[in-house]
Amino acid sequence: MFPYSNNRVIAEINLKNLLFNFRSLKKQVKNADIIPVIKADAYGHGAIAAAKTLIKEKVKLFAVASFQEAMELKDSGINTPILILGSVFPNRLKDAVKAGLKITVSCCEDLLILKKTALKTKAFIHVKIDTGMGRRGIFAKEAPAFFSDFINLSNCVLEGIYSHFATSDTFNDYAGIQLEKFNRLILLLFKKGIKPKTVHMANSGAILNIPESYFDAVRPGISLYGHYPSSNSLKPIKLKQVMSLKSYVEQVRKIPADYSVSYGRRWISKKETSIAVISAGYADGVDRRLTNKGKALIKGKKYPIVGTVTMDYIMVDIGDDPIFVGDEVIIWGGCKDNSIKLLDLAEQINTIPYELTCGVSKRVKRVYI
Repeated sequence: MFPYSNNRVIAEINLKNLLFNFRSLKKQVKNADIIPVIKADAYGHGAIAAAKTLIKEKVKLFAVASFQEAMELKDSGINTPILILGSVFPNRLKDAVKAGLKITVSCCEDLLILKKTALKTKAFIHVKIDTGMGRRGIFAKEAPAFFSDFINLSNCVLEGIYSHFATSDTFNDYAGIQLEKFNRLILLLFKKGIKPKTVHMANSGAILNIPESYFDAVRPGISLYGHYPSSNSLKPIKLKQVMSLKSYVEQVRKIPADYSVSYGRRWISKKETSIAVISAGYADGVDRRLTNKGKALIKGKKYPIVGTVTMDYIMVDIGDDPIFVGDEVIIWGGCKDNSIKLLDLAEQINTIPYELTCGVSKRVKRVYI
C-alpha cells in the first residue's frame, strides 16, 4: 500500500544515495575539489536539503544559477561559500557581494558594471571563458586583453577561472578542442602572473570521460543525483538514483475490447482488460511524451502506460493481475525486485534525465529518507 496517504504523488529523495554519489565522484577525481551544482532546486531534489546533506562532506563551494537561488540557501542557514554561475543584475550586485557570494563575470559588460559599482567590500570573482559552448563567457582569444583590464580593478579579487564543455558525455574531438583552448589560456595567464585560486571545467560528463579536465575542482550536476549524462558516457563509477517518483492506484476499471482510453483515443484495447488509474500526471512531472510509451512499476512488475498522459492521471494496463486501490506505483525509481531507471526513461522519449527531475512540480511533496 502507498505509505504517503496524505499526498497524491511524492518525490522520495534518498539522501544516503546523494552522499554515496558524492563520495564516488570524490574518489574518481582524487585531489580535485568538488563544487556541487545545486541550481534549479538541486535539479528538482531540493537545494536546501541537498546542501545541508553535502556540508557533511566538507564542501568548500556550492554552485547555483542565480542570486535568488543563492540567497534562499543563505537564508536557510547555509554558510558554505556559493558561486553564482549566471549574471547578477546591477541593482543586486552590492547585495550579492555583501552576502559574500562569489560572482561570475562572463562578458565585458559585467566588467563595466563592476567598475561603476562602489563596493564597500571586495567582490570575489570567477571569470567564465567560452571555449566553444557558444552560450556565455569571454571568448578565449579575447581573454588575455580582458584580464589585463580586469587585474586593474581594486574592488575585485580574481578567485577562479572556468569554462564549460558542450559535448562532454564522450571524449570527442570537439571536447578535446575546448580543453586544448582552455589549457593554452591558463598557461598563458600563469606566465603573465595571473594565477587564480581555482581553475575548473569538468561537469558530470567530463568527470566520467575526461580526467585531463579536472584541474583544481570539478562541477558535478546530474551525476550527483545518480544519473549518467547519456548512455554514451563511460561509467567508471557506480551511481545510485536519488529520486523516486511515486503515486498510487486510485481506481481499477474493467474495460471491454475495442474501448478507447484517455484524450484523443490514442490507445484502444484489443481485448477485455483492467486499467489502473494512477493519481499522477503531467502537472506532477510525468512527461506527456510517455503516452503509450512509458511503464509504471507496481508490486515489482512493469505495466505499460496506455492512452494520453493527462494533467492529473495516467492509466496503465494491468491485464488480470491482482492490483488494488491504494497499491503503490513507482513512476521512476526502484523497489526490492525491479526498477525504472531515469536515463532509460529519458532516452525513450528523446530527452535527458535533467529535464525529467527538474519537471517534478512544486505540488509534488519531497520526502527525504
